[in-house]
Amino acid sequence: MKKIIILLLTIMMVTVVFAQNQTTNPSAKFSGDLYDFPVKVWGEVVSPGIYDAPIGYDLLSILSLAGGPINTAKLTNVKVIRGHRLTKNEPLVIYVDLDKYIETGDDSLIPEIRIGDTIMVPPKFGKNFVSNFAAILAIAQSITIMAYYIDRVTE
Repeated sequence: MKKIIILLLTIMMVTVVFAQNQTTNPSAKFSGDLYDFPVKVWGEVVSPGIYDAPIGYDLLSILSLAGGPINTAKLTNVKVIRGHRLTKNEPLVIYVDLDKYIETGDDSLIPEIRIGDTIMVPPKFGKNFVSNFAAILAIAQSITIMAYYIDRVTE
């Protein structure tokens, strides 16, 4: 009986050791013939979130994965926040003018995205102002209507 228990325990331990999933780089995944890495896309895009992008993708390719910018996006001030610097002098935040790229077609304006980068597409200035102004206008309209009916009842 002891031999059977020892044999079962040995088999269980060997199974646990060989069941471990070991990867050399936990931030990059291999899919097909490409390595994918996570990139965060925030702000005024169709589907913000974390995307697995193949190595070598640039800013436009990853924005396309997120469905592209929406109408309220400010394309003159898109930020690429680096996850890490390759050199001491490299900026941590890169500002990209996508409107200028659309006008000129200059590929040097579009940075390559690296592991750990975050892309932030900011809203246009008037986006929040218009929605807040509409809410204030609705409240003022409701108060005016209530005052009108109160005034009619008291007559």
